[in-house]
Amino acid sequence: MPRRSWAPLIVSALSCAGSLTLAQHTQPATAPVADLSTPRTALRALNQAMREGDVETIKRLFLASNPSEVKMIEADAEMAAALAELRRAAIKQFGEEGARTVTGDSGESAAKSVSRIDTAEIDVRGDVATIVYPDQKDAAFALKKVRGEWRVPMSDLGKPLDAGTLEQRLSDLSVQRKVVLDITRQIRAGTFANAEQAREAWQTRILQAATSQPAKH
Repeated sequence: MPRRSWAPLIVSALSCAGSLTLAQHTQPATAPVADLSTPRTALRALNQAMREGDVETIKRLFLASNPSEVKMIEADAEMAAALAELRRAAIKQFGEEGARTVTGDSGESAAKSVSRIDTAEIDVRGDVATIVYPDQKDAAFALKKVRGEWRVPMSDLGKPLDAGTLEQRLSDLSVQRKVVLDITRQIRAGTFANAEQAREAWQTRILQAATSQPAKH
């Protein structure tokens, strides 16, 4: 991927979303306000927002410096929301174990995410905090304090995307999100006899989408 992945920040939150308590069948009508007062609480908030598909909190936690970064944040946040909906639908239809089959979640993934955040080395110097996870010493990243809130600057996550690469990335995410939403609708409609069928359909369609998607120049 042209820009550095968010994975070091959220510890694979996309794949373990919904494992937190663990997978509520529905989200609360009014989500609690995320605590961004310290770097560690901001990381916890981001991890939870990605798991729960909380689009507004995800967008709040990332700091964009140009329109391209805004588009990437919005696209990735919407993808996280789609994955969270998939998990909720799978839990309702197949139960928690079945949902893990569909999404590839493991019972330990959420706990590992939180543990890595809790044990991360955080060096705060003024309005910049450097984060290092114990098992990723060579993958440090920064958070920046803006108006009292710690946020992740997109500009620090890798090289800026050129127009063509950005368009390709946004197109890929759009296609992947559509597949996820389609699978979610089919799960809710009872199309699949079991979780294994749903997982196989998801994997097959993602692969088909990837191979049929024309490269943009």
